Amino acid sequence: MDTYLYGIAYECPKRNRNKNCPLFEIDHLSFEEKIIWINKLNEDKIEAILNYHVLCTKDCLPER
Repeated sequence: MDTYLYGIAYECPKRNRNKNCPLFEIDHLSFEEKIIWINKLNEDKIEAILNYHVLCTKDCLPER
């Protein structure tokens, strides 16, 4: 689960991260600094970030 978080911390799939995204605050960090930040998170925070990402991604998909 953490490895997936590293990927979306590196770059948002939308290219421009929303200001309300939990990872917006770390966009200015180097990738190494992002890894350190992620490694300090507890499981609840990681789950919340990943849940946000799933909902955000669904919002980007065209309706069927």
